[in-house]
Amino acid sequence: MANKLHRFTDSFRPAPSFFTGTGTSYSVPDIFPIAINGRPYLVDFKSGQFARGFEPRVRDSVDQSTSPGEAAINPQGLWRRGETSWHYGAGQKYADTAEAQDYRFFSSKGVNPWTKGQLTLLNKTKVSLSSAATTAHSVVQDGRVYFSLGADIKYSTDPYASSPTWTDCTGEPGGICAAMATDGNDIYLAFPSDGIRKIDTTAAPGTISGTRFVTGTNSYYMLGFAKGYMFAAHDQNLRQIAGAGTSTDRILIDDPDFRWVGVATGQNAVYAAGYAGKKSLIYKITIKADGTLDSGVVALELPTGEVVTAISGYLGFILIGTDKGVRFASTDSNSNLVAGQIIPTSGEVTKFTSEGRFSYFTWTNYDGVSGGLGRLDLGTLTSANTPAYATDLMYDSTATVNGLVTFDNKRCFWISGIGIIAEDSANLVESGEIVTGTYRWGIPDRKFVAKFDIRTTPLNGTVTPSISLDSSDYVTMGAHNNSLTTESVATAPQTKFIEAKFKLVLARGSATTGPTLTRWMARAYASPARSQVFRVPLLMHHHLRVKDVEYYQDVELELQNLRDLVTNPRVVNYQENTETFSVVLEDLEFQILDGYQTNWDLEGTCIITMRSVQD
Repeated sequence: MANKLHRFTDSFRPAPSFFTGTGTSYSVPDIFPIAINGRPYLVDFKSGQFARGFEPRVRDSVDQSTSPGEAAINPQGLWRRGETSWHYGAGQKYADTAEAQDYRFFSSKGVNPWTKGQLTLLNKTKVSLSSAATTAHSVVQDGRVYFSLGADIKYSTDPYASSPTWTDCTGEPGGICAAMATDGNDIYLAFPSDGIRKIDTTAAPGTISGTRFVTGTNSYYMLGFAKGYMFAAHDQNLRQIAGAGTSTDRILIDDPDFRWVGVATGQNAVYAAGYAGKKSLIYKITIKADGTLDSGVVALELPTGEVVTAISGYLGFILIGTDKGVRFASTDSNSNLVAGQIIPTSGEVTKFTSEGRFSYFTWTNYDGVSGGLGRLDLGTLTSANTPAYATDLMYDSTATVNGLVTFDNKRCFWISGIGIIAEDSANLVESGEIVTGTYRWGIPDRKFVAKFDIRTTPLNGTVTPSISLDSSDYVTMGAHNNSLTTESVATAPQTKFIEAKFKLVLARGSATTGPTLTRWMARAYASPARSQVFRVPLLMHHHLRVKDVEYYQDVELELQNLRDLVTNPRVVNYQENTETFSVVLEDLEFQILDGYQTNWDLEGTCIITMRSVQD
């Protein structure tokens, strides 16, 4: 019957309730257009309040800084991340977190980041002398670079020449040279069971003396000079070698397995490093007022499991090589060492050399393809006693790197089983790369990079960018390759991601010319999961007519249910026609039009504001 009254609340008994407490209503959309938390309602279409839209992608923001920056750019547009210099070196995994530092990156190979505002290619390396030797030591003296290759001692006046000449030293007593050092005048060499011999580089630069410098035939395995004193290691003990060749025990160690790796000049003391098993100690030997040496005491103990492999002094600081990497140390008022964080390497660090503001160290098997050198910028600290660093010259071998020297303002090093490797200043590397830290654009939501900009000096060669999304494989973007141009814009993949990192490959234009990168910038568009906002005017009348069928609803009960969803928010279902959304009720406004019957039960339109909850 058309005038039969249908009830859909518990207030009208004994008729069965239309609402049964489920999260959805089967009467939508066949009878009612919408339902909230399983309760069906009619919509007041005439009110003009029925609407649906999305919340803003980002909120408005204001740049409070005193100088313009990225925050001054309209946040409704593309968000920018980029780099304009790389002189704070490598080792930064995340690039735009609160603790991130400007001008740092994650890793590099074949590029020079040390000129502020520029990234360029490094020189190539070449084999200066082939050798199958597996041990080597080296020094520079009187315009010559000397290398011991196993049992052979050789020197050269120009190891970097296109056809270098290496001259054999004479008078080798036999056996592998275990150590080599210079006092600035002569060169001293330690041979097994033959004590210490020397080369008078002024009188006979290629002749090893036939007379032992140190009496006896003790097997010395370490030689070094510090503060004008000569030191040598025999078994577990450190000895001071006098000018006449006599030796005096300076540090006596009880552990017969203890071995010394080197000595270094500090600001107010000599430092000697050694280890036994997994325990490494660095001793200080201070100079007394009468000019004699004091007893050695421990100045630094490395973490257990980190084995010291090399030590060097430069500009009053101490460089420590270990099987884990490099540590930089300063001294306190008592000449004890204060070491910085470990700079990690893939192999043990065996040698240092320093020039200007830079110190170089050996880096074995950097990436499974190459080994060579790393470089420290002692003028730039990224944290306390931790200088900026990056890779430097490389050669395609994963064998042990050793025998490092600076000669004629260039580097020369040795690779086990390969020979002496020299810097090739006539050729740049064919290509080098830099990998940025990971960027998140300051939000955990998804975004995508729309454009990638590159800026260089007038271009020689190419710069090719690529992007890795959420640790996936790199995808190449358009290369900057138009000769002598200074800018290019590449279209990035439109795939959404949480975080991304970038790799830029610089390729040379000729043997001596290559690109100079001055800036890159990634422009991203934030694409978070955006909530929909629903504004729904509900007809709140006791007497409703739907499709020629009359229904009663308890307006006050329905309002109470809706108010509870606002004051005690929780996720409920909102049905609209054939769609269902997970929503939270944010607001309720009851516009009263009339009263019902004599008890003045109020009727009108209840405008509900809801926000969808995205997965």
